Amino acid sequence: MMAKMNVVFVLGFVLVASAFATDLSANDCEINVEECSPTYSSFLSRSGKTVENDLKQYTSQLVDKSFHFLMMSSAFNKHSLDRPGFEKLYRKISDKAWADAIELIKYQSRRGSFGHLVQPSKGENYGKVLDVQELSSLQFALDYEKQMAKEAHAIHRKISHAHSKAGSNGSDDVYHYDPDAAHYLDENIIEYQSGVVRDLAGYVHNLKHFTSAKHAANDLGNHVFDEFLAKVE
Repeated sequence: MMAKMNVVFVLGFVLVASAFATDLSANDCEINVEECSPTYSSFLSRSGKTVENDLKQYTSQLVDKSFHFLMMSSAFNKHSLDRPGFEKLYRKISDKAWADAIELIKYQSRRGSFGHLVQPSKGENYGKVLDVQELSSLQFALDYEKQMAKEAHAIHRKISHAHSKAGSNGSDDVYHYDPDAAHYLDENIIEYQSGVVRDLAGYVHNLKHFTSAKHAANDLGNHVFDEFLAKVE
């Protein structure tokens, strides 16, 4: 009986010791009071802050997206065009991007990061944002959402269990695995994106069907579809 207890004790000690050896940050706070912070996993400074930097970049892109779609919304709210359905759709997308950016800044703060905005990595083409053609604006919106979704997936891939080599030989990849950040992206960003991409794709095909006839019918089709958007959005 005593022999079994000794074996269990030794195994437990080995497991705890190996866990601390794998994650060197486990007892940083006990060693140095300056290391007592809420940062861990992919938010640790020793990881190069790759995920933290990605989230800052993505937050900045969300802010840009909010202003882009706000401009599109305003373009469809002019007296010479008056498309309240399109205006409502793009205003809704703009407001969602703004809210997502605020929540993502809060999340970074909760994880011990300073969620400030950074310069977007890509140049912006504001000519497309000011396009007030109904069908082409929907096509632009769909491509925009797909690009944002791809970037969210790329960040998720960095911190997912499938991609991470956490625990193998104590490599630095252990600091890239972050299930908490992955869960946040799943629930607050990625799930919404799959829905809005589906909706926009459907809108593109429906409007194309409504406006595939001669010019007079195009105007009527745009008007009818705009009324539809005003009701469903």
